[in-house]
Amino acid sequence: MNSSRHGGFTLIEVLVALAIFAVLAAALVLASGNFAERQRRIEERTLALWAAQNALDELRVGFPGAASGPDIDGQATVSLGGRDWVVTRRVLPTAQTGLHRVEVAVTVAGEERIVVELAGFVAQR
Repeated sequence: MNSSRHGGFTLIEVLVALAIFAVLAAALVLASGNFAERQRRIEERTLALWAAQNALDELRVGFPGAASGPDIDGQATVSLGGRDWVVTRRVLPTAQTGLHRVEVAVTVAGEERIVVELAGFVAQR
């Protein structure tokens, strides 16, 4: 009996190649999911930081409608980047007369988690 061998892959070789491909494809999907989540968090933190900086800057320059002095404690909802943010300001006294420490915390509207906190100093007008 003389059997001729045809060139090609055996079933075992094909199954091993498919298993390797499946593992690589799963790793790629997982990596792209992690990347997308990190990008979402970076975008969220950046927008929240802008909202906090805006709140402090409005107080510093005396933006119309922004309170001044020790009555600037409060909470406001602002829209930025297509989202609603809750900006909470808290005023603390300092040793310097006429100077207040303002702490700003920003959350996504409807959530309790603080995305960013920022502190700065504002002179009383």
